Amino acid sequence: MTPLSELLLYEASRIQHVKEVIEPLLKKGIVVLCDRFSDATVAYQGYGRGIDLRVVESLNRLTSQGIKPDITFLLDCPSHLGLKRALQRNRTLNREREGRFEKEKIQFHHRVRRGYLSIAKKEPNRVKVIDTREGEDKVFEKILKIVDELIKGSEFRVRSSE
Repeated sequence: MTPLSELLLYEASRIQHVKEVIEPLLKKGIVVLCDRFSDATVAYQGYGRGIDLRVVESLNRLTSQGIKPDITFLLDCPSHLGLKRALQRNRTLNREREGRFEKEKIQFHHRVRRGYLSIAKKEPNRVKVIDTREGEDKVFEKILKIVDELIKGSEFRVRSSE
């Protein structure tokens, strides 16, 4: 698959998900949690695949329909460790073969991580970097603390259609 084909497929999927799932929930005042959103496209297709970031960001704006997460948790670790964990997860889930991204060379994963960290540096109020080398319990505690502060603070807002 070409990098541009991959990008366009992700963007097509995003607009469908936004229109069918995210927008209707937000209009009802429901908090929406996503595993990945437009930052992943910037990191993987922009930084990882080398597609012009202006193209990726323009398509992201179009397909996200102006929706941007209030908060993003970047669960960070060195690239080699993240790749090792992904491969282990695949084995645990009895996936017979590696996924497209797991097959990439480590340099690709370094570029993707650099992309995510660049996004976090540009938007530190939204993107919270959490070092996953500290273990699942510590990661959970840090996320819980940030969410608690967000809910108590004025940054958290429920969007309505009115």
